[in-house]
Amino acid sequence: MLRPHLSIRQSTVLICSVTTAVCVNFLSPIFVHKAQAQNFLERIGQMFNGSRGEGNASGRSRGGATRSQCSQIDNNNLMALVPNNNGGSTTQDYPQIWFYLPFGKTSQSRPATFRLLDEQKKSVLAKPLLFSLPDKKGIVSISIPSTEKPLLLGKRYQWYLKITCVNDQGSNTNISVNGWIERVEASPELVQKIKQTGNQQQYIPYAENKIWYDTVSQLAYNRAVYQQEWTNLLSLFQLKEFANSPVYELQLQK
Repeated sequence: MLRPHLSIRQSTVLICSVTTAVCVNFLSPIFVHKAQAQNFLERIGQMFNGSRGEGNASGRSRGGATRSQCSQIDNNNLMALVPNNNGGSTTQDYPQIWFYLPFGKTSQSRPATFRLLDEQKKSVLAKPLLFSLPDKKGIVSISIPSTEKPLLLGKRYQWYLKITCVNDQGSNTNISVNGWIERVEASPELVQKIKQTGNQQQYIPYAENKIWYDTVSQLAYNRAVYQQEWTNLLSLFQLKEFANSPVYELQLQK
């Protein structure tokens, strides 16, 4: 009995079909990640470039400084990693806020001063928080310590960060930046998505829900895995050169 043989055309079709299936299965994670990255960029861009409506935050995401040698240390000044309207939301009662510091500490450095006010301009903190500067310039975060009052749901707060630079003549230059933060309640859908999402991908549901501060924090933690997304985020602030640099959490001075 003769064994059936595939024709050359049938063999070619079969090989191509198998090859295509293997390629699709192999490349699917790449395409999925690429789609996620593109979706993230669209959402982060919408949050960053969102128009400022009446009653929204005002101020500058870049710190202002008087003329001195200190203000010439870096092309970039003190900067908060916040949207154009200087505002953003968080689901955390003790959130993190991210900044770019244009210089590291020296023997003459003073601590950074952080203040937090409610909408009535009353201080939320027992007293201004003092944080030690890192050894090098770069991306840093400030965490509101759990010893302070937590942020309340539905409330907006204005924060201020001030750093002091001492120039070669011993004169001080104060550089400050301010912005807004609002604590919002995590919806049941968001909580469910976070539970279903791996720890490294939690920035995605936060970005989908336009929760700025939590998105940045999660992406900063997992920047080694999502290098391109982290790079693109920093590019919004012209800080792409720091994409591969360490990030620092400023330590509270006691």
